[in-house]
Amino acid sequence: MLTQYTLLQAAEIHITASDLATEYAGFLAYFGVFGALGFRWLVLRRTAARQPEIGATGSPVAPLLQSAEIGAARIGVIGAFFMLLNLLMALSARASDKGISFGSAIAAGGGRTMVAFLFIAVFLLSFVLAIRRVRAGWIIAALAGVIYALQGILSGRWTSLVNPLHEVAASLWIGTLFVVVVAGLPAILRSTLSSERRGALVADLIGDFSPVAIGAALLLVITGITTAWRHLKFVAALWTTPYGYALDVKLLVVATVVALGAWNWRRMRPRLGAEQAAHELRRSARAELFFASLVLVVTGVLVSLPSPRLPHP
Repeated sequence: MLTQYTLLQAAEIHITASDLATEYAGFLAYFGVFGALGFRWLVLRRTAARQPEIGATGSPVAPLLQSAEIGAARIGVIGAFFMLLNLLMALSARASDKGISFGSAIAAGGGRTMVAFLFIAVFLLSFVLAIRRVRAGWIIAALAGVIYALQGILSGRWTSLVNPLHEVAASLWIGTLFVVVVAGLPAILRSTLSSERRGALVADLIGDFSPVAIGAALLLVITGITTAWRHLKFVAALWTTPYGYALDVKLLVVATVVALGAWNWRRMRPRLGAEQAAHELRRSARAELFFASLVLVVTGVLVSLPSPRLPHP
């Protein structure tokens, strides 16, 4: 019975490269936008507050943090472009499925599609302003991010918040880590500061990122369990359905990411303070990001699969 049920489930699967590309673009959009926001508001802001000379004229640290901030804003712009790409690909797929024009697909989306375009425009504008060091740009981007993540409240169903919060949590963990590695650490390690000062500054930056990663990981676990429970419907689906197989693979790769993150936190972070340890942490963080990218690939497959159905007696 279970074998026949599994075969019937597998026969219903139709995943195309376009489907996976659309999902992946959506993930990268979240990681770019919320990773940049997490870095700017939850990490870099605290690191700057730790530097006693940051407000002094001619402070050598201020330009470094400003460079990291601009790098984060650029990543936010890239995330907004991926958001636009995701929307255009989804509209194109809708037009193809229904045999209508692209313009008709936009019209069929109604106000929801217009709101999506509006958010993209706001994110692009705010991050461009941030690149030009206009402080209001970061404030606008943060407000837009909060509204974007919580807009499901308007539907009146709290369960509609689970998936957006799951993606935000992943972005605040891995997306922020990406910004730390790509924008934060290079700005410090390539500076003209002394080796000791660079090492101490990296230690402050990673120390401020750690609680963000831990908090985001906890939210990710809670929302992930909720999502899995809603879609699996019965435990045996983990080993009898294609959806369960994909979820098993995802959990395995996520466990690898968590293990690498725990290694960085328990073993590498206490050694920070010397520049050599900062370079080692950077290499370890890149490995963590590599496996996180694999999680996105598996998740793209997972969300394209139909949820398991209870087998008929």
